[in-house]
Amino acid sequence: MRLALVFPPSMPPTSPPCGIAYLKAFIPCKAFDVNLTYHDTAVHMVQKGDLCVEATIGKDVLEPENLREAVDFLKGPIYDPEEYNTSMTIFFSYFTEISNYVRRECMKYGEGSPRDDVLDIMDRVISPVKRYHPDAVGFSQMVLDQREFILGLAQNLKLEGIPLLLGGASLSYNPEAYLSVVSGLDLSDIFDAVFYGEGELPLKAYAEGEPFEKISYLVYRRETIIKNRETGIDDLDELPPPDFSDFPLKDYYASEIILPLLTSRGCYWRRCTFCRHHTSYYRYRTRSCEKVLSDLRELQKKYEASYFLFADEMVHPQRFDELSRLIIEEGLNVRFYAEVKPTRDFNRNLLKGMYQSGARALLWGVESGTQRILDLMDKGTKVGDIEQVLKDSHEAGIWNMIFMIERFPTQTKKEVEEDFAFLRRNEPYLSTVTGSSFKLEVGSRLYESPEQFGIKKVEEPSYVFSPVCEYLNPLFTDQEADFLSKRYSTEFIVLSKVSWYFARMRDHMLLMADHLSENPLERRAP
Repeated sequence: MRLALVFPPSMPPTSPPCGIAYLKAFIPCKAFDVNLTYHDTAVHMVQKGDLCVEATIGKDVLEPENLREAVDFLKGPIYDPEEYNTSMTIFFSYFTEISNYVRRECMKYGEGSPRDDVLDIMDRVISPVKRYHPDAVGFSQMVLDQREFILGLAQNLKLEGIPLLLGGASLSYNPEAYLSVVSGLDLSDIFDAVFYGEGELPLKAYAEGEPFEKISYLVYRRETIIKNRETGIDDLDELPPPDFSDFPLKDYYASEIILPLLTSRGCYWRRCTFCRHHTSYYRYRTRSCEKVLSDLRELQKKYEASYFLFADEMVHPQRFDELSRLIIEEGLNVRFYAEVKPTRDFNRNLLKGMYQSGARALLWGVESGTQRILDLMDKGTKVGDIEQVLKDSHEAGIWNMIFMIERFPTQTKKEVEEDFAFLRRNEPYLSTVTGSSFKLEVGSRLYESPEQFGIKKVEEPSYVFSPVCEYLNPLFTDQEADFLSKRYSTEFIVLSKVSWYFARMRDHMLLMADHLSENPLERRAP
């Protein structure tokens, strides 16, 4: 079977997609980063006047040449902070307008047809897939914002009579909806099957012609919609490293090649009351540190890449202790970013070893600066330990980005002030601050027992593709909630050093953190 796997718009095009790179390593197929193609195509069409979108900054209308200059800067060395922030402002101003416009028009496929310029960009970005003449095309939906793009691209391909598949992390919630009638559009006329979990085994079975009823993690339609059982690969050491050979690695919006890598799957904690991320995976498993070291060595040699983004839910401190030691003993010269939980196990010596092995930027899941709220979240962390970890990490030379959750259920106005006091107290050790308002999601422990968290009224998700529920927060009026969100956002921007855009451009943060470190890697020749 000639199988094509597609990563759709719209995500920051700074590095190749992780999921389909792992699938390509496991299954014979061709991988397409349509997200990168979309961004390059949109820039070209805006310059030529072929895409009818206007962007502004304040009251100033941007010119197409501004976008071209911004993209040229982002594809080169980004180490001038003022020019970086100007370029990112232009980039996001334009692509917010472009992507919103294209999303709206993609939804018109079911009503008739999108506008000609959107038909044109859809044709351009999907044409490499068509030229491959696949027997089937699978779309990888990592986040919900990719849904409209997928529907537009899928309906374009459906005209060719190609069987279409859908998978990805965001399908862990209600995958049956993608084979249902939604807003008058029968999605079962578009997709032949949907995969809602880890893709290696089920996609391999599909490509080898197994009957649908025997394929795990598969949702399909017969008389009714059928959802098959879950299963997965128990030993991650059996898997090959990801295969990035189909991607134009030097064309991404970064001056260096940055590759995503998984050292584990799932979450080792699985107890945070607000979270359902662990549902994307079969269960928590780790790849041996010896195998991870081998992956780094092989990927560095094959792709001339020394920058890596560990895409784990979070990495356990004991694994970092072992992995750091192996990297140092091997003499492997790499740099990496990872996501971690700020427990006291991340002590001064461990963080120094992590820096020595290549850690330059870490995202810490802090969530709150109030102990009562942390306990209610069941984070397993202490405010005092968090502060010590952030200090030790900063002094080791690592850039700290922290994530906060606003307006967690029962959080009082006094505890909101404790959050702000925590942030200001630890400002010397913070590089970037980001966060979001609390969201009540189906599948979380909090959703299962809302009354234990002061929530009395829960409305089921109004959007069939999203697990987010509406709920009543008696402690804040809507006006107060809006004011608080703006206040948190302002605080995040003020406390973020160099650029707040690093909250969205984590590959860039890794490059900048290394560039400003005591021993940066030599830059790739242009």
